Amino acid sequence: MERGLVHRRSEKLPSIKLNVPKPKLWDLITGAVVVAGCLLFALNWNAAQGKPPGTSLSGELTLRFVLLQLLICLSSLMLLGRTAKQGTIWGNLAAVGGMFVGLSGVLLAAALWAAA
Repeated sequence: MERGLVHRRSEKLPSIKLNVPKPKLWDLITGAVVVAGCLLFALNWNAAQGKPPGTSLSGELTLRFVLLQLLICLSSLMLLGRTAKQGTIWGNLAAVGGMFVGLSGVLLAAALWAAA
């Protein structure tokens, strides 16, 4: 009888395995584009907050912010096509996030330029 109890205690419980794919190279590249877009957004915001009220950023600086954010958005769109072929969720989510950050940065730069 003791032998049966020992045997029952040594059985392992069934484990649950999540089927989460590991990020691939293009997923990491897409994540880096998102981080670059966020940093550019923060730089734009910081430059706008450093100016006294009623003054605007220079037109050249605003143009650079807008063009760089458009570059982030378009590269994220192209990376979405690449990561969609691979079928990993991480790259797809990062690419959509990069497009969102890029367009938000364009709108922020244009709004800060027009508001002053």
